[in-house]
Amino acid sequence: MVVEIREASAEDVADLVPLALEMERFYGSDTVIDATLAETRLRAALPMPPDSIFLIAQGRAPLGFAVLYRMHPGRDLEPMWYLKELFVAAAGRGAGVGERLMQAAAAAVVQRGGQRLEFTTGSDNAAAQRFYERLGIPTVGKVFYRLEDDGLERLARSARS
Repeated sequence: MVVEIREASAEDVADLVPLALEMERFYGSDTVIDATLAETRLRAALPMPPDSIFLIAQGRAPLGFAVLYRMHPGRDLEPMWYLKELFVAAAGRGAGVGERLMQAAAAAVVQRGGQRLEFTTGSDNAAAQRFYERLGIPTVGKVFYRLEDDGLERLARSARS
């Protein structure tokens, strides 16, 4: 069977829901959402031009997805893209699915005039790090910060004081 990559649209939400839920479980989310809420949130997000969700499937079986966001400014004040998610379902791991998704993301960035694609992975995600190293993607010396939940609320409240 042929493996196909396409830019996802609202018609692909049914294929994205099981992948999104598997991703939530994979990353050990303690607040795993149900399929109805996942579908509602995905429908609200699509379509998202000039941002993109790429879906890879074998026939009707979804195998993975990648989510890109265009950001400004990049080098020389040109746009850059951020790869927010790259997820491959268990059924697609070790079969080149992740590499195909990375190729599609890189091609989309180049086609849209971008000069840079940035992304992160967890410092404890050795498998992802090996994957990116195998693709020849270097790490850069940046520190990643996250502001969420109570900390986000606290900082937001401090702006109103």
